[in-house]
Amino acid sequence: MNTDADFARYARPEFARLFRALNLDVTYLAGRGDHLTAGSPGDSGTEVLDLVGGAGSSLFGHNHPALLDVARRCLDEQLPFNAQASVRPGAAELAERLSAVVGSTTGASYVVTLGSTGADAVEGAVKHATVERRRRLAALQEEFERSLRRIRRDGLADVPCASGPAAGRRCAEVLGEALDRIAGMRRVDPLFVSLRNAFHGKTTGAGSLTHGGNVPADLHVPGPRHRRLDDWAPGAVVTALDAELVEICSISVDAAGVPHSAARRLSPLAAAFVEPIQGESGVHEVPVEVLAALRELADRHEAALVFDEIQCGMGRTGTFLASEGSGVVADYYLFSKSLGGGLAKISALLVDERRYVPEFGRHHTSTFADDDFSSRIATAAVELSAAYRDRIVELGELLRDRLSEVAQRWPDAIVEVRGRGLLLGVEFVLPQPDSGLLREVFDSESLGYLIAGRLLHAHRIRVIPTLSAPTTVRIQPSALLEPAEVDRIATAFEDVAGLLAKGDYATLLEHLTTPATTAWRPKQHVPLPRRDRPEPGGGRRADVPRVAFLANVDVPAKVWSLAPELAAWSEEQCAAALDRMWGELDPYEVARHRIRSAAGGEVEVIMVAAPFTAAQAVAALQAGHGAWLRRTVLDAVELGVSLGAEVIGLGGHTSIVTSAARDVVEDDIRVTSGNSLTAACAHDLLQRQLARAGAGARRVGLVGGIGNIGAVMAELVAPHCESLLLVGRPGSARRLARVADRLGHLADVSIAEDLGALRDCPIVVTATNSADPVIRPEHLAGDREVLVCDLAVPGDVHPAVEGLPNVTVVSGGRVGFPGEQAPHFPGITLPPGTAYSCMAETIMLGFDVATASPSYGGLSVAGVLAARELAVRHGFHPARIVADDVSVQPWVDRSSETTEEQNG
Repeated sequence: MNTDADFARYARPEFARLFRALNLDVTYLAGRGDHLTAGSPGDSGTEVLDLVGGAGSSLFGHNHPALLDVARRCLDEQLPFNAQASVRPGAAELAERLSAVVGSTTGASYVVTLGSTGADAVEGAVKHATVERRRRLAALQEEFERSLRRIRRDGLADVPCASGPAAGRRCAEVLGEALDRIAGMRRVDPLFVSLRNAFHGKTTGAGSLTHGGNVPADLHVPGPRHRRLDDWAPGAVVTALDAELVEICSISVDAAGVPHSAARRLSPLAAAFVEPIQGESGVHEVPVEVLAALRELADRHEAALVFDEIQCGMGRTGTFLASEGSGVVADYYLFSKSLGGGLAKISALLVDERRYVPEFGRHHTSTFADDDFSSRIATAAVELSAAYRDRIVELGELLRDRLSEVAQRWPDAIVEVRGRGLLLGVEFVLPQPDSGLLREVFDSESLGYLIAGRLLHAHRIRVIPTLSAPTTVRIQPSALLEPAEVDRIATAFEDVAGLLAKGDYATLLEHLTTPATTAWRPKQHVPLPRRDRPEPGGGRRADVPRVAFLANVDVPAKVWSLAPELAAWSEEQCAAALDRMWGELDPYEVARHRIRSAAGGEVEVIMVAAPFTAAQAVAALQAGHGAWLRRTVLDAVELGVSLGAEVIGLGGHTSIVTSAARDVVEDDIRVTSGNSLTAACAHDLLQRQLARAGAGARRVGLVGGIGNIGAVMAELVAPHCESLLLVGRPGSARRLARVADRLGHLADVSIAEDLGALRDCPIVVTATNSADPVIRPEHLAGDREVLVCDLAVPGDVHPAVEGLPNVTVVSGGRVGFPGEQAPHFPGITLPPGTAYSCMAETIMLGFDVATASPSYGGLSVAGVLAARELAVRHGFHPARIVADDVSVQPWVDRSSETTEEQNG
């Protein structure tokens, strides 16, 4: 049974990919106290200190003995789990205990509704507050209807009010208007408020109350009508919904029979929700004055105030209620997480019995709520919270003090330490590495997880970031934490903070270089706007056109160029890290430079990385994941357009996976694969070489003739050679034959499916899409001079060929920048002043704003020659080739020649 693969494929594939990418794909086999055992079934395992604490659920650690005893007794007694529609004493005992514990602080008594999860409790509160509002408005309508009947009965309907806001108006008119407004308010959907950065759950109702700033917009499902309070100033909170108030007038009659009016206000607000400590937004304590303002707001609108103590309550902060010290009393209290003692899934909604709707519990039911098993464990957990209260306070103060000392020593790495008791958060400074690759790795969504990986693999400490503020790492140990473990925690955070502050990213990310054990699967890649992406065209200077050149990583060793900070890694480590991160990185900007044309003018070139290697592209295509690759490249195109690019150039495999750019559809942006200039470079070189060659030495072998560049190269070279050999992989003969038929009138053309046939060719041209070298020493002649023109990226020629004394290898498709310009683009490891032809063609189109792309879709001879003329016009020239028998001449202007003359 392959549980890892099953999880990766079926359970939550997006988590499986993320955990794999960050080396957090760990299985935990056992847990006791504050420790988990990581490993595989049958292994002895590795002990890990758990500071995640079930996101607040494991206040009493894993498998607390007292709670296990309760669970065992329930099982030994064969206590029924399912006994709905009966008296369930365990649930009744828990309800009574919760009411008493909370009431000891608030002075109130509560009716308790049990559920299974924290979101259940929030949904229950939303539902109860809605029903309570409806009942209140219905009762108010009934009251006014009675008042109107009484006024009519007593002959006061047409009598004007003697005082109040309705003075001088007829009583019946005033009450009729009030009834209309009450009826209108009853038709209005109830309104709920929560604070900025709130987290109350992920179900539809709870999700509407949750800020969810890092959740894609299309995952927000409309729920109850909601208003978020972004301004926490107490005065702003109290008056936030004044515009929603609707005034009505009531009528009272004094002892003399004279009617008087008084103002009353109606509101759609049903409840205000607040976490006394916002856990998932980075452990931020809501100030006491804000809690008091929310109390005033609720009273102002006759609404319920709901304290969500699901994560911060149950004694985790040192008091049973995290809100206890504020002195503010809510109408509803919500509990879950630690209520189940880390064993049971249970939640509780407590409603002040003075507000409770009697029929609510009859109609708000759940199959798994109220079971005695969970209830008895929860009752024992409530008792434990009291027993551990002093220990929680002492440990919390010690842990916070030690972490605060670390923060003081490393202010460049840690923003602050926040929280109370055993609910702490450490917010880290988002690093700003020099390289674009690491800036993409260290984005705000990933930082906390990267820190978690370092702590797990280097220190055997388990943490995760908070959900809505991933730069903050949560620290939520259990009450069983030993003081000695506090030193271990402080040492581990000292290590991480020091590495961040010093910029030692190679060490910090070293855990990513361990080869992954689980298979990568592509995600369903839906294009979404990036929050840090500028608006389309943003920042464009009208006098300087912009172009974007897209390129993927051809080989893992390019990591050293893309991220010099990782120079300490071996090539194997680079490959392992790229394999892990495959599918999780977004396209990113690598660098930008200004380039000047020899004809005048300037263009800004932005290099954008498509985050996959050549080998990964080939593997994905072979596995049928071409759609994912295309989507990745289209995202990179979107990034380039948003940065103001007027031309998009596709380099390396970005053009291959988009069918030579055909899949890139832009109506006002020119797109090029750059293949025309690549072919032009090789054509000039080969034409001169063939012109110099004597009889019998003008036989050319061409590998990749059915590809985009190879087919056009065959057409360009055929008129200049005695014979042309088209070589392909086994099974390619039929397609090669079609190419040969088209060229038969130009030269003697033959085909082969064996690379060994190249041994008869003194000139070899290769332009395949392979991720690995295909031309090896045994494929070439050993008894004569051989010129190999390699147009592929990554190269088709094996490094061993470079050492052959009779072979000259020319990396085709390289040109020099105009003049002495030598911009450096990380990842492009060419000699200074040299660019790939595909990049150069992109730049040239930026200079020539009215010129159509010569390399959009399939190449043509005319397009190749047009690209050559562009290069001549703007001063690009063939790159120097250091070889005794291969000469490279500057390009000359052939614009006056006819096409026939150019083709020889």
